[in-house]
Amino acid sequence: MNVLARDLWSEVRARFQVEHGAAIADLWLPQLQPLSFTRGIFTLGSPTTTVKDWIDERYRHSLEAIFLELTGSKVRVALRVETAVPCVARDHVEIEHDERPNAPCIVRPENRLAGAALARLLADPHTGNPLFLYGPEGVGKSHLVREQLERYARERGGMRTTVSVNAEAFSQRLVRAIKDNELSTFRGSMLAADVFVLEEAHRLRGKPRTQREFLSILRYHIERGRPVILTSRHPPNAIFLLDESLRSYFLAGILVRIPEYADASRVAILESQAKSLKRPIPLETIERIVSRVQGPLPRAMRFVQRVAAYAGLAGRDATLEFVAEKFPELAGKHGVEVDIKALIELTAREFGTTVEDVASNRKVRTAVMARHVVVYVATMVFNMKSNTVMRHLGGLSASTTAYARRRVEEMRREDALFDAKVRQVLDRVQRGQKLLF
Repeated sequence: MNVLARDLWSEVRARFQVEHGAAIADLWLPQLQPLSFTRGIFTLGSPTTTVKDWIDERYRHSLEAIFLELTGSKVRVALRVETAVPCVARDHVEIEHDERPNAPCIVRPENRLAGAALARLLADPHTGNPLFLYGPEGVGKSHLVREQLERYARERGGMRTTVSVNAEAFSQRLVRAIKDNELSTFRGSMLAADVFVLEEAHRLRGKPRTQREFLSILRYHIERGRPVILTSRHPPNAIFLLDESLRSYFLAGILVRIPEYADASRVAILESQAKSLKRPIPLETIERIVSRVQGPLPRAMRFVQRVAAYAGLAGRDATLEFVAEKFPELAGKHGVEVDIKALIELTAREFGTTVEDVASNRKVRTAVMARHVVVYVATMVFNMKSNTVMRHLGGLSASTTAYARRRVEEMRREDALFDAKVRQVLDRVQRGQKLLF
């Protein structure tokens, strides 16, 4: 391409930025490379079909209008995929997650099916798209997805652009984009992906505007045969206040459940993690931790790290004798702490409602009363922290939890049947308590 044509393209880019804003111009135009300008056709090279389709659909007519304004004659803009053109956003993996310990990605019977489904979807997006992975906290859903994406990138030379975002972050960005009048930029960043991953999809519940926006993005990717991967703690039918069209898309793909790890798998995962610690942890110590520390696997991981840290400070091996000395709770010498999830399940069953209703903000009478009882039992009887309880009950405020305690006390005095139900919950929970630490 001659110098005049390149200078013309520079002028077009500058004018495009004035008309559409710097954010959009910086996102898309750097990925286009002028190839030729002959017989009124200005050809631009695109690194991927994603960029080509987006520019062709949204901005080609705008570019042609700018060419007409600058040259005084009609110029047709043609786009074609050129693998030699560098992709600015190539292999960009945008991952938003917390820093809590999570299950390392080790192939176990519990996650083998999910790993195979991920590999199949990435190899052939037309089979089971979208892929919906669900399971309780701490089973390594996010780690499994990231490992499969990295493996695919290594095997295919890293030619795919991946966008991975948490559902809560997706909602917050959407709100900011609407407020700042940058909705087009937000959509462009979400649609400029060859693989799209939405983590914690259950957090879409109760957000109709966010659900509508995500539905359009989901349709866009699926119609173009691009893999869409979703992770969630709950299956689609258990996510309340979810748009039915969105739910149907979730159900139309492949659903894979990742269950809680069995003790053998927990031992294998913790043993693998312990190898990366400065202070080795014997297998018998890991087995003791697994037998005593119940609940999500990250809790046991944190305990392994604590044992290694204490052993390092003391300059001793993390033997069973050392653990019994420094952590008597593992030897069963002290009291126990109630498992909040077990408490919610027992209370829901006693009051004739569902776990999902109790753990949400739904204003169904039975669910509200059960929710109040959970708060009362957990905070006043078992001395659990209010923040811990609120996280499991749809993010109740401190004032709400205080009201719940007062309300339960009043009803226990006034309603003998209600008091009997609370006593039944207390009796069952106390018989089924679990050692956490």
